[in-house]
Amino acid sequence: MNDLLFYIGCGMILCAIAGAILLRWYLVTYTKRLLYCLDEMITGKNNFTIGEEEELLMAKVEVRLRQLYEILRQEKEQLQKDRASLESTISDISHQVKTPMTNINIYQELLSRDDLPSERRREFLQQMNTQVNRLDALMESMIQMSRLEVGIVQVAPVLQNVSPLVEEAVCQIALKAKEKQIQIKATCVPDLKAVFDKKWTIEALGNILDNGIKYTPASGLMTITADRTDFFVRIRVADTGKGIMEAHYTKIFKRFYREEDVQQEEGIGLGLFLAQEIIGRQNGYIDVKSQLGEGSVFSIYLPAEA
Repeated sequence: MNDLLFYIGCGMILCAIAGAILLRWYLVTYTKRLLYCLDEMITGKNNFTIGEEEELLMAKVEVRLRQLYEILRQEKEQLQKDRASLESTISDISHQVKTPMTNINIYQELLSRDDLPSERRREFLQQMNTQVNRLDALMESMIQMSRLEVGIVQVAPVLQNVSPLVEEAVCQIALKAKEKQIQIKATCVPDLKAVFDKKWTIEALGNILDNGIKYTPASGLMTITADRTDFFVRIRVADTGKGIMEAHYTKIFKRFYREEDVQQEEGIGLGLFLAQEIIGRQNGYIDVKSQLGEGSVFSIYLPAEA
């Protein structure tokens, strides 16, 4: 009996020792595997593999590590994109501010001359005022753009009539159109409704109308129509301006972009960029078609009522 107990005790001790050895081997293997995965993540590699048996603790940890790695990788890529975008924006702003500031300094030096004729003085003052207005417009547009991009101002689309939207946007550019003797014709389908934020959409539509007036010769025509498509409400703005090359359709919506032959016109190249941002944030989009020498057609598509 004593011998049996002795053998049983020895067996239990051997099993405990074997279990401890096996446990140590498993922990060492697991730790090495975990360290390997972490080293791969630290060095930016993605070569670690998931274990075959998903129920194993090691495989579960590896799955979590891969998920963590993907999250960190995506955040790093987004951070790099944001940094590149910020650098590009700062460069663009610097370029846009530099020109009017240089001109203002030049006019200031000229105006300080005692022998400057009064007629030239008035001319230089007018030119300086133009540059100041340009800076003011740039700052105002940059404030609006930054508010949209950082989410300080949120668009709040609701179902409402389109007709007041078109009427108010036309009223904003009516004076400019009258000064250039540009005729405006606007028609809207009765009781037409869409889902949009009125304040911001007026801003977007107004920017497109202002662009049309700016680049349409005197005594031209601008036609605005609002109707319903299958899934959207379309606000179509057609002008008889100089037109846009097809290769430039996407470029005109970029921040600060201005075509070479319109540099003499007032503007900073943010109107269409802001319009696209505003409409895009309301699940809509803007389409453009144009013919050189004949005019352009900008179409705003807003979500229709359900």
